[in-house]
Amino acid sequence: MKRICFFLLILTSLFWTGCGNAVTGEMAEIGRIGDDLSISRAMAAKTMALTFYTKEELEGLEQVADFPDVPQTDPFYPYINGAVKLGLLSGDEDGNFYPEKDLTLIQAQALLDRLAPDYDSRMVLDESNQNMPVAYSLWIQLLQTALEAREEELSAYGITEETRVLLTAEDGGGMFDNGYYGGAGLDLKPYENTALRYWAKDGEILALLEVADTTPTIENIYCTTSGGTIHMETGAGSVTRPYTGQAVNGICDVTLSEGKATEAVQAAELGLCTVKRVNGQEIYLAEQGLLSWADDFRIYDATGTEWTSQKVSKLICGTKGANYYLKDGKVAGAIITQTVQPENIRVLIGGAGQTKVTISAEGGFTLKSSEAEKTFSNEEQAVMTADLPWFDSGIVEAAPTGESPLSVTFSDGIKRQYFGTVELERRQDGISVINELPLETYLRGVVPHEMPVDFGETALEAQAITARSYAYNQFYANSYCGYGAHLADTVASQVYLGADTAELSDAAIQATAGKCLTAGNEVVTTYFYSTSCGYGADAKEVWSADGTFTEESKPYLTGGTHGISVEKPNTEEEWLAFWQDWEIEGYDDASPWYRWKTYFGAGQLTEITSAKLKEAAKSHPAHVEVLQEDGSWKAQTPEDLGRLTGISVAKRGKSGVMEVLRLDYEKGSVQVKTEYTIRQVLSPTKMTVGDPIYLQRKDGESLTGNTMLPSGFFAVKEMKNAEGKLTGIALYGGGNGHGVGMSQYGAKGMAEDGKTAEEILEHYYTGTTVQQVIA
Repeated sequence: MKRICFFLLILTSLFWTGCGNAVTGEMAEIGRIGDDLSISRAMAAKTMALTFYTKEELEGLEQVADFPDVPQTDPFYPYINGAVKLGLLSGDEDGNFYPEKDLTLIQAQALLDRLAPDYDSRMVLDESNQNMPVAYSLWIQLLQTALEAREEELSAYGITEETRVLLTAEDGGGMFDNGYYGGAGLDLKPYENTALRYWAKDGEILALLEVADTTPTIENIYCTTSGGTIHMETGAGSVTRPYTGQAVNGICDVTLSEGKATEAVQAAELGLCTVKRVNGQEIYLAEQGLLSWADDFRIYDATGTEWTSQKVSKLICGTKGANYYLKDGKVAGAIITQTVQPENIRVLIGGAGQTKVTISAEGGFTLKSSEAEKTFSNEEQAVMTADLPWFDSGIVEAAPTGESPLSVTFSDGIKRQYFGTVELERRQDGISVINELPLETYLRGVVPHEMPVDFGETALEAQAITARSYAYNQFYANSYCGYGAHLADTVASQVYLGADTAELSDAAIQATAGKCLTAGNEVVTTYFYSTSCGYGADAKEVWSADGTFTEESKPYLTGGTHGISVEKPNTEEEWLAFWQDWEIEGYDDASPWYRWKTYFGAGQLTEITSAKLKEAAKSHPAHVEVLQEDGSWKAQTPEDLGRLTGISVAKRGKSGVMEVLRLDYEKGSVQVKTEYTIRQVLSPTKMTVGDPIYLQRKDGESLTGNTMLPSGFFAVKEMKNAEGKLTGIALYGGGNGHGVGMSQYGAKGMAEDGKTAEEILEHYYTGTTVQQVIA
């Protein structure tokens, strides 16, 4: 185990101006910050509280700090309250906190012991130094030591280390070259026009570390010049400096000295270009080919009244809405100047990493790269492998010469037809294939594969509007931009089978052309699923990355009752009876998944859950918690728990969906969080123990081999012998899918009851309306 002995240099006189300016000094010089400054108790509280909480969490935290000398209006109150909530700091014997007092060495050691109790490191303390103040820089070193002793990188706490140029400072924060940062308790004024190294979290400076440069160069910042000044866009506001050099208007490198801009060097302007694909390392521009991003590149959105900084995903694939700048052969920045519309959609088809792609078309087709072009007749095909010279010059585009769609055969032998064009690009893992086509044409390959055509035109119209709304949002989300697509052709996005269309769904798409579901001025997120059990889930009951279920749901994704008239269950006994009743009427009662049940032997479920818990803890660490000796729950991978002795519901959402499941074993207990992870852990598939596991549905069919439960809407019935030993577990449930948004079988039922597509959607997405969004 590591041991660190700290040598402490404690100054006999410390510059101090109160807790509002815990770190200050004369004009900055290059070097570490805070060797000659003390840290206050309030500032120490801030560094610890902001480490373990986000700013939003601190603002909403239960108010447990009650000190006469720290009113709740004090800017430091949320941080002090957070440190008290964590059990790290408390008041003095007289009930005061004394925020402006220096943190002493003995107090710092106590904090280290609480932050990292298992870490064997001690400061050398005695009566002569234990009550002396801690230097600011030393406290930051101690804090980092303690945090890293928890076997965590600082990034695990959401802390980033940055080096940026401070342009202007004010009370409580400052404008840096990449935007505004809060800085409660920090006097940033002496550091203006210098490059600062610091820790940041949630737009707040957690700690100042070093003055890195007093004549810094700001790279790749957008600038204009006029009247002896240079205007620099930070992405959160414009800052000016005196400047008498050559006029510039674009992405520049700007050098500062003594409050003035002494030099501005502009990058070469490429103009408007079409982005084919983009990630954080490189960008493929149709007019330029594949280019790397320069270090510290910037992306601005200039379409609004104020310029804002953006991520690479804002450069929407397939569009020509941004102006690019080149420096030393790399892209230094992009300025989005045009608002683009989703006329075309780009779909990653067949999955990434194809080893061979074969293309043909009844009416013939052309292959084209930036260096070559070839036309193929209707009897010819192109067999594309990654070693072909075709790919040496980048993306290869296939386009039909007639009206017939392209036929594409993938590596696994699956063959499909596609309207529009197909792009192929050689990547490290093989060939990626992108289908670009009009949005309305794309929907023709989606709607009949997301909803059975025999559900009828009204239900299909509702499905078409939800599918269009989903695609509309995915166009702007651009989440598959690393592949050059807006979405995939699988259930990860929407099932899309190209030119495999149906007449009735085509009619539904045409009848709703351009219509999306909206709330206010936004197209809503239209989640949908197969079957409800009679109740729909609130989104925050279903999706929770950290397992706390505290995320805010959109008001239109709050669940509800779907066609049932019985009183809502409250107890576990009532929920069990509800799902055991297979005759309850509801919008979804025609679905075979409206009710289902399955049975496990205790030994079977022991084997299944032991294996599945390990998988879940690896893929979703926050969703699997083990009971500790002190009664707390800790996220960790369960090991050697022995035989399952009990299973119970620890928490349900208001809709009835399972949020937390408890599993008790001979050697410990485990909590599983979120309906998806619970469904995976309770996989109804035999491994090696016991008889086959059947999943019985309302339609009388019994299925085997299901990898997960149909839904998180179910109740548990334990079977025990005369000695009270668990022998088996029956699960009774209803529905199929996550339960958020529109139930497809429910839409069918409502349509059969005479409801219109608009009425169906307004039922499932509360407070929304159907509007013409795309011309």
